[in-house]
Amino acid sequence: MSMTKAERQQLKKLPIQGYCDWKNIPYSKSTPGELRMVDHDSLVVRTQKNLFVWNSTGIRGDLVDFIHYYELGKNDSDSKGEAIRHQLAYARYVKGADIDVDKLYQNNQPAYQFDYKKVYRTKETNVAKDYLVHQRQLDPKFVDRLIQRGEVAQGSKYHENDKLHQNPVIFPWKDVNGKIVGADRQGTETDFEHYAKRGTSKKIARGSDVTTGYNLSFGKGDQTLVLFESPIDLLSYAQQNHQELIQNNATLLSVSGTDAKRGLHYLNAAITEKNAQFKHLIVAFDNDRAGFQAADFYERHPLQNPNTQQAITVERQIPLKGKDWNEQLKAGVTGKQSMTMADSTKRLDALEELAAQESQANPFDVKDNHVSAIPAKRTEPTSSSKKSVKRTKAQRRKENAQKNKAIMAEAVAKVKQYHDDPKALKELLDFTATGLNYSARNSMLIHLQREDATLVKGYNQWHANGIQVNKGEKGIKIYGAPVDLKTIIKPNGEKVFWRDATPEQQALTNNNQLEVKTIKHYPIETVFDVKQTNATQKQLPKLLPNRPIDLATDNSPIHLDNAYKALLNYAKQMKVPVYDQGADEILAKERMSWQGQAKGAFRQSKSDPTNKHILLRSDLTPTDKIQTLAHEVAHAKLHGLQSKNNWSTEIKETQAELSSYVVTKSLGIEPGEQSIRYIAGWSDKLKKLAGADTGKILNQALQASTDVTSYLSKNLNLGVKRQVTTKKFQSNDQLAVVQESAQNTNQMTNTMRR
Repeated sequence: MSMTKAERQQLKKLPIQGYCDWKNIPYSKSTPGELRMVDHDSLVVRTQKNLFVWNSTGIRGDLVDFIHYYELGKNDSDSKGEAIRHQLAYARYVKGADIDVDKLYQNNQPAYQFDYKKVYRTKETNVAKDYLVHQRQLDPKFVDRLIQRGEVAQGSKYHENDKLHQNPVIFPWKDVNGKIVGADRQGTETDFEHYAKRGTSKKIARGSDVTTGYNLSFGKGDQTLVLFESPIDLLSYAQQNHQELIQNNATLLSVSGTDAKRGLHYLNAAITEKNAQFKHLIVAFDNDRAGFQAADFYERHPLQNPNTQQAITVERQIPLKGKDWNEQLKAGVTGKQSMTMADSTKRLDALEELAAQESQANPFDVKDNHVSAIPAKRTEPTSSSKKSVKRTKAQRRKENAQKNKAIMAEAVAKVKQYHDDPKALKELLDFTATGLNYSARNSMLIHLQREDATLVKGYNQWHANGIQVNKGEKGIKIYGAPVDLKTIIKPNGEKVFWRDATPEQQALTNNNQLEVKTIKHYPIETVFDVKQTNATQKQLPKLLPNRPIDLATDNSPIHLDNAYKALLNYAKQMKVPVYDQGADEILAKERMSWQGQAKGAFRQSKSDPTNKHILLRSDLTPTDKIQTLAHEVAHAKLHGLQSKNNWSTEIKETQAELSSYVVTKSLGIEPGEQSIRYIAGWSDKLKKLAGADTGKILNQALQASTDVTSYLSKNLNLGVKRQVTTKKFQSNDQLAVVQESAQNTNQMTNTMRR
């Protein structure tokens, strides 16, 4: 029986917010008229329009779409019949309960208040204990204590996805005053059909106060705060570090996800309401890209305890084994790796810079003439085939992957333009020098797809700045950081991602009849240039990367000296001493180059690779010192004996010049009128390098410069605090040793000079 128009309109009016309340799907109210899902805060519900947008995926729609994509985790190629059945069930509930949705949800009624009494629990604890002890491998005595103290409870059986599930584990949340204000519900049975991401159900109780989370205190619990992504990780860490936590008066807090700000909310409440003396924060999120991204919040937001007027030190900790603390516990390994937040940010940068597509070879290692710029022909299906052929989720994902790879291949095929067009090469170098924190490979991909790109960000990054991408804009494809995907290995060796496997294949895997591995997948992501957004002229200054110093506008001796010292610090980190006094006599004997007498050189002993150094002339101007040192640092980074690249001297010099240009340009040192002539020379050299891979040469040079500019940006913003002194030859004996090694080609690598 078909519905009337009035009935369809009533269904359309059913509020997403009301459905969330009915199904206990947790959300927070970020701004008036907006709700954000707790599990995925990039999903925003616009309550006035009763529509949602899931920014991290680009998915948007109404209640049926919300149920289909978010609650059920379905793909867009799947039928929405199940989602419609859920919508109709909610409609029956609304009608039976005589709820006026217009009054309840359109007039901003108060949100549901959490009540722990309404979280159904049982007196029995056997299911919860069995799950924690046998599946999560927590100590039985530890679990007994948690249950006795009410820190863990067993929930009642529950219906979800039209199925009765066995008893879950309940983790009650307490605020800083000890009042229970929320709870996690952790499923205790494996069900990959409905929970493909984790294998078990995870929910936050309706109305939970998301400024706190599941927490345990040791000792006084008011000096050290440790943050986790889940209660299970928190308990695993607590079991392995119990005595240390007591000594440190630590409180452990789970934020049930990666919302690092919840740790800050808890910290502020404890300091304000309980006069807590917190002086140390440990971010113990997972050892993966998402964990490091979340932890980076505390690198960007220094903390201070107003009660003590002292800075709160922040430390990053990750397990020695596995992705999270429970994986380490189950592996029987103890211990932890600690790092500063600066080192954590470097680790995040390294994860972000991984840019290879799955097990594919680096596309920039492929010869230009082996890459086709012609995309595959598209065959339009006939009207009959459109109706009869239904593509599966896996087929649609495969098609999208092929489209993205074709875009990448077309972009890579254009790499040769850099040795044909000096202007194109200069634009690439200038774009890289802006310091947008993309890897060298992604900088090339951005520029190859959109030559006029200047300021590039992802959709969510623009949205976070209050800026919208214009409707209908075509995004720029780049490589994202890797993710681990559970993969079934069929008997014939074929790989099937778990998300694409049939229920039969998953069942065979669960019975150990099919092999399962975790394989790294390198997703292709989409970014947009500022010209593709509604950004205004007033907003641009705040969006652009802050240049620590700009030697184009402020050529002061202090800034020049700071830039030079920062480069010296970078060389020191590479364990390459710099001699800028007493080396003139050696450099005077170098072969003259087209630029005249050599200004500097990098050397490394073949017999002792640790014996390496940079020589600089003592009569260089401050800007010349910076440019020359940047050039020699590039040689040290790219062309030392540890490098596997057996490039010719001409290629090495070209790479060092390209890298030096980007570094000095980022500092505001402009080559001036000679710029085009220099770049034309490099472009001409690239053109003449028969058989060499332009993409790989450029990629290495730009990556070296990106590493250096990232270091300079950070350290010059902080200020070069420690005094750095260059080395000079203190005795004639020392000078003689270096002179002798310079003359002995068997002892030293070929001199890299500028």
